[in-house]
Amino acid sequence: MTELIFHPDIKNEIKASYEWYQDQVKGLGDDFIVELESAYEAIIELPDTWPKFSKSYRRFLLHKFPFSVIYQ
Repeated sequence: MTELIFHPDIKNEIKASYEWYQDQVKGLGDDFIVELESAYEAIIELPDTWPKFSKSYRRFLLHKFPFSVIYQ
């Protein structure tokens, strides 16, 4: 199974986004995390599916939130 390795700053970015969504509507932050985890699973299963973002990176756009996962 492919292992995901994250940029060191991503933990703080996800935490801040989660907290912001939770402040808007209780449970919305949880929805954000669920969608993010689904994106990670999809990337692991089908990494070449999403379009190239640059020469060596690809981008998965989340459906419900204005975020994308950039990966290589």
